[in-house]
Amino acid sequence: MLFNYMHLLRWNTVIFVTGLLFWYMAAGLLLYALFVPVKVSAIAKRQEPRMNISDTAVKPEALPQLSSFAKVWYVPLQRPVFDPPPPPPPVVVKPDPPAVRVKLLGTVVERNQPKAMLRLPSGRMAILAAGEVFDNEPGTAAIQEVQSKQVVFIFEGFEEKPITLSVK
Repeated sequence: MLFNYMHLLRWNTVIFVTGLLFWYMAAGLLLYALFVPVKVSAIAKRQEPRMNISDTAVKPEALPQLSSFAKVWYVPLQRPVFDPPPPPPPVVVKPDPPAVRVKLLGTVVERNQPKAMLRLPSGRMAILAAGEVFDNEPGTAAIQEVQSKQVVFIFEGFEEKPITLSVK
């Protein structure tokens, strides 16, 4: 048992002495780096000197007043993670075509061309073929197509929605 204890003390001493030597070496290198002068060689290429901070200084008169920043201080700078979708475009409501002020009395075929017999808003009667225009208070109307017992009208500005009248 005595041998093991002596053996352990010897190893403790060896480790202690080795650690102490490393600490002395580190302290010596630190002192060497602090106190030994370093020789600096001249720079091969001359560099342009940098501007001093005072060269770019702005005179106080050129600065804006502090009160001019007040409107910026109260602007909410937080934004959502994503932008909201744009609002939908406004819905364009097309007006209804004017009321049909004519009355279809009947259809006739004259020289293989069908024509419509109409009572116009003025009270007179007219016989008109496809493509002819007449007054329909307000505005004008044209006959698009004449078929047996029905007529298709197109009113001024309402070409996409023709109106059909039938003989009763």
